[in-house]
Amino acid sequence: MDLRAQSSQEEPATPELRARRDLIAIGVIVLIVCILILIDPDRAFEWIAQHEEVQIDEFLTAIVVVGAGFAIFSWRRWTDLSRQVAEYKRLQAELSEINRGAALLGETDDLLQSSLTTEEAYRIVIRHFEIRFPWASGAIFSLLPGQDMVEVAASWGQPSIRQTQLELEDCWALRRGRVNLSQADDPRLACAHINNPLPAYAICVPMMAHGDTLGILYLDSGTDAAKARPFAESHQRVIKILAEHLSLTVANLNLRETLRTQSIHDPLTGLFNRRYMEEALERELHRSSRRGTPLAILMVDLDHFKRFNDTYGHAAGDAALRELARVFQTQLRAEDIASRYGGEEFLIILPENDRTTAWECAERLRRAVEEIHFQHYGEMLEGLRLSIGGACYPQDGTTTETLERVADSALYRAKQEGRNRVVIPEPPRRDQAIHAAKMTNDAT
Repeated sequence: MDLRAQSSQEEPATPELRARRDLIAIGVIVLIVCILILIDPDRAFEWIAQHEEVQIDEFLTAIVVVGAGFAIFSWRRWTDLSRQVAEYKRLQAELSEINRGAALLGETDDLLQSSLTTEEAYRIVIRHFEIRFPWASGAIFSLLPGQDMVEVAASWGQPSIRQTQLELEDCWALRRGRVNLSQADDPRLACAHINNPLPAYAICVPMMAHGDTLGILYLDSGTDAAKARPFAESHQRVIKILAEHLSLTVANLNLRETLRTQSIHDPLTGLFNRRYMEEALERELHRSSRRGTPLAILMVDLDHFKRFNDTYGHAAGDAALRELARVFQTQLRAEDIASRYGGEEFLIILPENDRTTAWECAERLRRAVEEIHFQHYGEMLEGLRLSIGGACYPQDGTTTETLERVADSALYRAKQEGRNRVVIPEPPRRDQAIHAAKMTNDAT
């Protein structure tokens, strides 16, 4: 009981409690004066008779005393009200800041959900930080595929970063899996990737989603201690929330890209599959038609592939297809599209290639495949050969079906002529085309 009484006495008095105490004190004083008069009224009246000539002065004195009491009470009440108004304004400003931050966070989250690439997601988060923390600089580190390292994917301001690439062990946040705060006056927990001189305040937040490490979100307040601002708890909450949202967005975008890659690529060779090739060929034909540029396609077949499989096994055949895909990727341009057409057949789209350049590209591929030597389970394999047929837009056709049919006929002709060769038929002469058209009309 004594401890409770002591703790209650030590609690600060509220303005309402202080005002009540003042009123009680004034009432007690008035009550004591009345009681003294009532206890001995004769002496009170005798004192009044003896001091009749100063009655007015005493009355005025009493008024002054009572007025002073009320003035003191009013002053204390006014100061309490002023303090309450100031506290109300502070809370209102803090609430407005919280509402503004919540609205900005909601807008950022909505933009993140609508982003199509990780670069867009990084720009959206950087925009939020530049609006919310204009005094801070920072960087976003992303995990390098297949490596235990992260690199700077985006940055803003002038972050104190020692290097653009760092190992996972260089950051305390990644080691601990939690937020890491560091200060210039206590460098013991400063991460190795922070540059000297150390910033006044720095924060590292690990970016993780679905149990996988994706990178680091880093912010600092600069090296000027006079202008630097610490990261308060409210700031840390916002930074942590943004790191979580960014991590989920990046993880979803990576998953989407993985699924898209799997849907348009052949799993064995890594080349595009037939479905993507048909869409790409239609798109490139429209582009060539708009620009008035040529286009060529090559139908490629691996000679005697069944015999190769029967001799060395299907695993060796798969290895041969992968080697062939590697040759395509090294010999073709970035804008060329190589796809697996089916089995050991491939189709290559060559934008802005006429008949001559298409034949040169096909011949270069054929010679490169002749030089393939690769090991499979310790056995040196060789002897791969290609037969290639081609077709050109617009001389051989203006639709995907026509071009594929012409290229396939040229491939069949290359096989009939002995394989391991390139056949791109010359377009028919004008008189031959007119005669063929006339014969067709006569037949109908």
